[in-house]
Amino acid sequence: MSDKTTASVKAAKNPAKDSTTQRYLPFSEIRDNCMIMKDGSSRMVLKVHAVNFNLKSEEEQDAIIIGYQRFLNSLRFPIQIIVRSLKVDIEGYLMKLKNIALKQKNPLLQEQSYRYIDFLTNLIDMAQIMKKDFYIVVPYDADEDKSVRDTGIAGVFRSFWAAITQEETIMSIRYKRQKSESLRKANFERLSTIKTSLESVGIKSDEVKKDELIKLLIGYYNPKVNSESKIKDIEKVNIE
Repeated sequence: MSDKTTASVKAAKNPAKDSTTQRYLPFSEIRDNCMIMKDGSSRMVLKVHAVNFNLKSEEEQDAIIIGYQRFLNSLRFPIQIIVRSLKVDIEGYLMKLKNIALKQKNPLLQEQSYRYIDFLTNLIDMAQIMKKDFYIVVPYDADEDKSVRDTGIAGVFRSFWAAITQEETIMSIRYKRQKSESLRKANFERLSTIKTSLESVGIKSDEVKKDELIKLLIGYYNPKVNSESKIKDIEKVNIE
């Protein structure tokens, strides 16, 4: 059987798999707050809290700049800094004000409440008020750790079995989980190093958990979707 015929048979067995957009995404799954990439590496994300630099004294500003410079010079691995600008969403706040206005018994106060709601609505539409979120993406490459490489007879057997079947075996599933756990541990060490270094500069940060990470990815790849309103039950989202 020729290579072309074999490829056609494989495609016919999994038509739905080939037609989905998931194959174009760079990651394959999210496990324990860690993104497992298709190239065998992993990514973990820190959400960084902003600091009002202009309110600091000149000495404090100099200390922050010098500390941040030392932080960058101390890095022994690459990082990615993401600044995400989003339009401020006050729909929930406006609904709360409307409910208060409806229950208001004083006609004058009720009218003032509706005027305040109209003012806020026009202000957001005209001024295009934006909020900024700051993230640091911390990568880890599997090739940097010999413990997650495919070596020896077991690695040869896995490669041979993967070549003759598309179904996952118990061995491949177990190996996949072990590899994911190794990646997560190594990636978490880097994440902790970044977090500690930022704290020394006076910048607080938090590890992005699985639920927030899914919402971040949905908003990144599909900005038109409001993840807060579209995702009712985050546990039902298929992340593998």
